[in-house]
Amino acid sequence: MSRRPAVGAALVAVALLLPLALAGTRYAHYVEHLAVQVMLMGLYAMAWDFLNGYVGMFSFGHAAFFGTGAYAVAILVVRGGVTSAPVLLLAALAASVVVGAVVGYLSARVGAVAIFLVTFACAEALYLLVLTDPRGLTNGDNGLAGVVPAPLLGVDLTQSGTFYYVALAVVVLGYRLLAAIARSQFGQVLLGIRENEVRVRFAGYHVEQYKTAAVAVSAFFAGLAGALTALHERIASPETLGWAVSGDAVLYATLGGTGTLLGPVLGAGIVVVAREVLSDLFRSWLIFVGATYIALVFFLPSGLFPVLF
Repeated sequence: MSRRPAVGAALVAVALLLPLALAGTRYAHYVEHLAVQVMLMGLYAMAWDFLNGYVGMFSFGHAAFFGTGAYAVAILVVRGGVTSAPVLLLAALAASVVVGAVVGYLSARVGAVAIFLVTFACAEALYLLVLTDPRGLTNGDNGLAGVVPAPLLGVDLTQSGTFYYVALAVVVLGYRLLAAIARSQFGQVLLGIRENEVRVRFAGYHVEQYKTAAVAVSAFFAGLAGALTALHERIASPETLGWAVSGDAVLYATLGGTGTLLGPVLGAGIVVVAREVLSDLFRSWLIFVGATYIALVFFLPSGLFPVLF
């Protein structure tokens, strides 16, 4: 019997108790802030893993969806004066799904190698659009600061403790939804496409439509992670659409284990914490992370999560 459900439940229990254990200490705010980063990056990596691990589509442009969610929220708050959290999130999700559908339509009609290039090109196009700011909405390379939502039902979402539990609830729900989609008939067809696309096509399924829908689903969750990150950091910057953010999704998922959904969360936790700790100790900390990653690819190609759990 798999230990993964028990592991997931244990992790959620620890996450629920963490703020209580740290209450009153000088590290409480710092640890909560870092934990929120881990959770949101974990959700983002899960979105990438759904597309790569369950469909076999290797995206190197997931920042397009992450950044769309972030900028949709930021533009509405800063330029439009909209501060209702539900409205902001719905708008971000809608924008991300639209971008995902467009990228999915293009990606579904090319070969495996070309998917990498198409997704990367789409993300770079959005990055340049935000950077040049032709309509005066994105504030160019300075980004949009002051992304603060109004209280929801009297609850101040800007407080770190409150946002921590919001992020935790969203990540748990996101995992449950993605796992349910993967187990559904739709998900089984996607797995069939990953294993043998020709056979699925001969069985009468419209492969392109399924691939497009899969990208849109992945974009939904990546956009949600981006929107919440903008609200958490209170800013949306062009870097959220950059190639480095796209690479982060690949790194987190590959390190943790693709096709597992929970593995990318583990990978995100390792990299985000390592980045925070090592960057203060070593100027060349990225070399250490890169060397570790290369070693894992050679010696643990399936990632850490399948080995540990």
